[in-house]
Amino acid sequence: MATVSFKADILPLFTKTDVEHMQQQGVALDDYGYMSQPDNAGSVYQQVSSGAMPPSWGGGEGPWSQDKVALFKDWIDAGYQP
Repeated sequence: MATVSFKADILPLFTKTDVEHMQQQGVALDDYGYMSQPDNAGSVYQQVSSGAMPPSWGGGEGPWSQDKVALFKDWIDAGYQP
């Protein structure tokens, strides 16, 4: 399996709306330093894997597909590559 990287693979999963909305909550989806912290990435993973985020209201795209969730999990499991 190819290496999953934050810049090439994970960052594009988040829409501009996702990033802006979550910044208001203190969650920096577009910041590798923030997202590479296990607690932060784990919290985001919990939300996207449960379908709770992103929301379909307020311009959100709605829950991620299983492929997107799996890609995010692969990134975590591979050690948070930049």
